[in-house]
Amino acid sequence: MSVVVGFGSDTRSLAALDLAAEFARTTGEELVITSVVQDSWDSLRDFAGVDDEWRRSVRDQAGEALATAREHLGDEAEVVTVSRTASSVPQALLDESRARGARLVVAGSASHGALGRIAFGSTNGRLAHSSAIPVALAPRGFHAHEGGIERLVVAVDPTASDATLDAPIAALATWLGVPVEIVTFAVRSGSRTAFAAFSDQGVREAWSTLVRTHQEQLAEGIRRQAPEVEVTTTQVTSAERWSLALESFEWRPGDLLAVGSSRHGPVARVFMGSTATRIVNHSPVPVILLPRPRAQAS
Repeated sequence: MSVVVGFGSDTRSLAALDLAAEFARTTGEELVITSVVQDSWDSLRDFAGVDDEWRRSVRDQAGEALATAREHLGDEAEVVTVSRTASSVPQALLDESRARGARLVVAGSASHGALGRIAFGSTNGRLAHSSAIPVALAPRGFHAHEGGIERLVVAVDPTASDATLDAPIAALATWLGVPVEIVTFAVRSGSRTAFAAFSDQGVREAWSTLVRTHQEQLAEGIRRQAPEVEVTTTQVTSAERWSLALESFEWRPGDLLAVGSSRHGPVARVFMGSTATRIVNHSPVPVILLPRPRAQAS
């Protein structure tokens, strides 16, 4: 088993590399650093060997990038470096992950994202909508926590749909050797959400009771799957905006936020719904996206 991360000559940040190394250190898994060389650029093709020179140049740059990654990590983790040629970077990372039976694939934030937050771009966006294995995303500027990953915070939907994620969450917590904290993030009146609608009808308490019931269903499922994992629930963390709701939670160093795929997405694939996307965009800690289990997907 392994942890796969992409790192190329055009990579502007070490955040994804640091997060991948944190996973590897926490679990003892092999870290596979993959540099993807673009297959070809039609505009560079001619009959004078320009394309061949370009290929040699980008291969050399890929080798330099992998050497930089190794130097940055030092001897902290078992590292394998590979260079692959492909027309699509995200597809190459998915293929490498599949070939190695990877536990997860790691990516960083798009460069236009705010510091300390996650923004989607072409590579991580494709991974977030098509991977058959969990996808971990590092906030822009992320630096690894010295103690490694220490807690799995699970953001769940206010309905019972996320109860089907008990098995992958239990497996992830067991693999990481960390406790689980279950939380539901919501926004208050003023936004077009189920929470706002219920609040406007004066039944917020009834809605909160329903949320607690669904959280406890998930918690019990995790405990059945992994009795050794400590599981607690936090009810609802709410605010007027998603950014404030995420900020108001008591985050700790070493936290990892888990978000399940939308039930409307492909079976056994990661697929981000609108609420999950907002949560990921405003998370101050690394996020792991979990595919919905095949047997239980709806």
